[in-house]
Order: sequence, then structure tokens, then C-alpha cells
Amino acid sequence: MRYFLIVGEASADLHASALIRALKARDAEASFAFMGGDKMQEASGVRPVVHFSSVAFMGFVNVVKNLRTITRIGKQVQEAILAFKPDVVIPVDFADFNLRFILPFTKKNLPKTKVIYYILPKLWAWRSSRIKKLRRWVDHGLCILPFEEAYFRSHSLPITYVGNPCTDAHLSYLASHPEEVHRDKLIVLVPGSRKAELKNNLPTMLSVAKEFHTKGWQSIIAGAPGLTDEDYTPYRTGYEEIPLTFGDTYGLMRRASLALVTSGTATLETALWHTPMVVCYRMGGSSLVRWLFKHFFSVRFFSLVNLILDREAVPELLGDQMNDEKLRTHIIQLLDEDSSERTNQLNAFAQIDELMGQEEAADRAALRLLSLIR
Repeated sequence: MRYFLIVGEASADLHASALIRALKARDAEASFAFMGGDKMQEASGVRPVVHFSSVAFMGFVNVVKNLRTITRIGKQVQEAILAFKPDVVIPVDFADFNLRFILPFTKKNLPKTKVIYYILPKLWAWRSSRIKKLRRWVDHGLCILPFEEAYFRSHSLPITYVGNPCTDAHLSYLASHPEEVHRDKLIVLVPGSRKAELKNNLPTMLSVAKEFHTKGWQSIIAGAPGLTDEDYTPYRTGYEEIPLTFGDTYGLMRRASLALVTSGTATLETALWHTPMVVCYRMGGSSLVRWLFKHFFSVRFFSLVNLILDREAVPELLGDQMNDEKLRTHIIQLLDEDSSERTNQLNAFAQIDELMGQEEAADRAALRLLSLIR
């Protein structure tokens, strides 16, 4: 079978690489082409048609400013799909790009090619009207959050819950790092995988985390795949004692006593390591951000941990709430081994383990995908 995947950011690159390996294990004649990243290249043995870092623009203004670039890359990927003639196209998250350039194009130009969406757009959070487009252009969806299956079925989209790829990555890391690890007096900073997220969140994280160094704590920045040292340099002046490390985010989460995490997949990854956290999402720091979230989103929370549990298990500092004072207050509480806030988070993470289970999502997704296209 011929598989074409479309990925737009670092965590999806990781999850898609696991799917590629699972497909190769079950399909001896599998061949791949993709828009993605280094992990997918490692798994497939082929270079990406386009590296996802070329379109890693965050926020409405940045997207509009770079619309020509995005359109050019969209057409480049379309040409690659036509040339590759895949049996199946697999969009992975990255909703705006896939809905504009991939889904309608594939159905129009390659009507016999299956479109199976892995990691569906979060329509339960906002822009639910796009479900009509998914019904029109997607043959089947593979969802990764427990509550998504009921949501999409209620909107008549063929759907299968396959578990969560974060569980796969977690189990894989444990298998290759079986040694016992103790918690260090370490605060790990996970400021996101996009340049705009660094700009908006990292300065506050660094400023407050440094205050705890006089109390014996150390901080370290977990560098994101797809970014470089130079991307972090503008924010590290005056914080040279806080190192930047690439390629060991799970190891840092595993050893840290606390994580400051920009909202996204990293919040769930942190929870699976049972590392207490503060979720940070500044986006310019304006109160307008919170107003928009309250009035335009159909969910109460924005971190995956709280969404899965349907309660505020971890603190969420959104917009202007992400400031020195509030972040400092939560850090003090969570670094106290006997605090109720830390204990409550650890209990919540045990519930996350129960809900997510220990089944490997990549294997389940590969089996379901093959049954659909055969």
C-alpha cells in the first residue's frame, strides 16, 4: 500500500512516526510520502516532501502575513500527492491546512483514494460547523481522546477510538529506559514548539523559575524538535545558568519535581509522567484572550488533562493570568511535598492512567486503517 501523511508540528511528527512503524510491521509492501519531520523520516527512510517547520506559523496575524508561503507549500504538497498516487491519504491533526489544501483536493482529483483522518480536529472545542466538511471529504476518523468517539458519532462521522499516541511514546521510552529514576530538585520548562509560544511564555517562565534557584532548585529548558538554539537565544540573556537541552524532554519530565508547560500535547505527556505542572498560555498576555476563550469556545478548559477529566485538576494560566505573581504562587504550592495541590494533581494523574489505558494507539490505528483500505 502507498501512504501519504500530512503533519504540521512536532508532536504530530512523533505520533505519525509511530503509525508509520506500525504500518511497516503489518504491510511488507508499504511505501510512504509525507509532509512532516525528522522522526517520520527516521521511521520511513524517506525525506519529507516538505518539512513541517516551513509552515509552523501560530496565530491569526502570523498566518495572514505568511499566507503566500502557506499557499505555495499547499500546492507543492498537492502536486506530490498526485505524483505519488497513494492508496490512502492520512491527515494528522493540522486542521486548517488539511481542510483547505488536502481533503477537498484529494476527493476531487483522486476519488478512489481513501482519506482516513488520524487525530481529528478539535471541533468539540470550537468551529464545530466544520464537521460538515469532514463528513463530505473524510472516509473514516481515528480519534485519540476517550470522549471524542461519542462526539463525532453524534455528528454522523464514521469514527474509531484507537487510544492515545502519548501512551505509545510513554511506553516506548520506558522500554528503552527501564532504570529507576528519582525526582530531582528540578523545574523543567516546556514553553512550546512554536516561535510565538516561546516569545509569549518563556520570559515569564525563566523569570519566576530563577527565583527558586536560591532555595536549591535548578531549572532547565526542554528544547522542542523543529526549533534551534538560535530560536531561544533572544530570551536567555541573564539566564545563562538555566541550560537548554534538546532531545530529552521525556527524561526531564521523568526526573523533574515540577513542570511549567505551554498548553498542548505536552500537558498530557507531563501527566503520564506524574509530574505536577502549571499550564501556561500567554498569547500576548491580554485579557482579550480569556474573553475570546470564554465566548467562542465550547469547552470549560484548554489543557488536555482537565478536558479528559472534565474538571480543573491542574491550574491553567491563560492570557493575562500568566503573570509572575500567579505563576510564583502555584510553584510554591506544588514544590511543597505535603501540599494538597500537589497531592490532588498526583491523584488526578492516576485517573488519567486509568482512562487512557496501556494499549498502543499506533498498533490499533494501523490495524483499523488497514481493515478500512483493504
